[in-house]
Amino acid sequence: MHGKRLIVMKFGGTSVGNAERFRQCATIVGNAAKHDRIVVVVSAMAGVTDLIFKTIEAARHGDASATQAHLQKFASVHRELALSLFGNQRLTAANNYIAGVIAQLQNACHALTALRSDISAQTSDSLVALGERISAWALAGYLQQMGTQAEFVRAENVIVTDSNFGNATPDIEATRNQCKQSLFPLLERGIVPVVAGYSGADSQGKSTTLGRGGSDYSATIIGAAAVADEVWIWTDVDGVLTADPRICPEAATLPEISFAEAIELAYYGAKVIHPKAAYPATEAGFPVWIKNSFRPEVAGTKITHDARPANSPVKSVTSVKDATLISLFTRRDVHPVELWGRLFLRLGQEQIEVLFATQSSPEHALGLVLRKADSARVLQLIQSIFRIELAQGVLLPPEVNNKIAVVAVLGESMKGTCGILGRVFSAVARCDESVIAVAQGASELSICFAVSSAHSAEVVRAVHDEFCQPAGANIPVCLRPSVSIAGAQ
Repeated sequence: MHGKRLIVMKFGGTSVGNAERFRQCATIVGNAAKHDRIVVVVSAMAGVTDLIFKTIEAARHGDASATQAHLQKFASVHRELALSLFGNQRLTAANNYIAGVIAQLQNACHALTALRSDISAQTSDSLVALGERISAWALAGYLQQMGTQAEFVRAENVIVTDSNFGNATPDIEATRNQCKQSLFPLLERGIVPVVAGYSGADSQGKSTTLGRGGSDYSATIIGAAAVADEVWIWTDVDGVLTADPRICPEAATLPEISFAEAIELAYYGAKVIHPKAAYPATEAGFPVWIKNSFRPEVAGTKITHDARPANSPVKSVTSVKDATLISLFTRRDVHPVELWGRLFLRLGQEQIEVLFATQSSPEHALGLVLRKADSARVLQLIQSIFRIELAQGVLLPPEVNNKIAVVAVLGESMKGTCGILGRVFSAVARCDESVIAVAQGASELSICFAVSSAHSAEVVRAVHDEFCQPAGANIPVCLRPSVSIAGAQ
């Protein structure tokens, strides 16, 4: 029916980090709107969401001076933005809008300070996405000032979710109905709707949030509900890379990856796309592009359902630098299946991610490889769940290794390709590094292994050199100049 494509463009925090970045975003949107129908989703300015959480936390603990300092910083960041973006005619309206948002946050903080009580998830959700609201309002206003027809649209009028405050799940059908009312009439008139990311509303109209990093999710939810042709996620990198360029300076941008690969990469620490954001796109069948708002002329990476195979079976090598290995051992006369079952059930209930696990039946041992930030909670859970077993010596005290990193080697083409494991561990051996634990997923999409964190960067480089170097390049033998390794990490 429409000759023009419908593209949802999401701009992340670094892409709207200051007034100059807002101007660049407006240029990108303005140029695209000449050819396509555009819906824009905007994150908060970089660091603002964390600042709001700090403000709420200070207020909750009755720290009035810290609360006030955070509120002043929140105000100054956005007032400086308005002053840099808008001429006199629009500046008054911008300052009034920002003042209204600041008052909402300030009033809530004063109430928290007075009550010295915990904040409900529902109240928190009404506050933590205020940064996105200002960003979206400001970008819409600046687009208008630059001559592009645009209009700010509250996220609560677009995305419908359940009432799981803090980590809400979208209702795509209800969101589709909202899009027909709030977005489609604007698009029909050639207007660019600018929507605040990260949030929505439940069926009663109460504000909800989609979990941290949820602006990516907002974009693909709207993409699925509005039947978009594509979603473009604008960030500060050229696309999905074969490795972290701080570790592998020769890392290349991948032209295309699958959603399965993108989810796996994000899980193991690569800056790609929020894992939840991939699901609406996968189900709806549209591609997602990762593009660099600092270099919009670069093609970026296309994430699609069936990505074309790359030249190498390995597409990317990534790492989780701060990881922990917790090893559990039972007595030889104890069958551990029931114990491990109880543990994994509780980990699931607590929503604690295990990067991978290893089990050894002869030793009655279980190894859990986790993000270091989760290790204290997991150790507390083990003490709680197995209090009796630990006291009776059925389960031995857990052994903890906090000095590990997880290296993940990823690529759908690894499936059924012989010799991948051999090449991976030959590359590790060239670094004179031993592997502490290893796992390969049933899908054969990834090989994960733990090594000493002190040498993880050189291991990543060695594996990357093995698989991702241009044809004919020499693969160097690993050396250990401590200065360069420390710099890479």
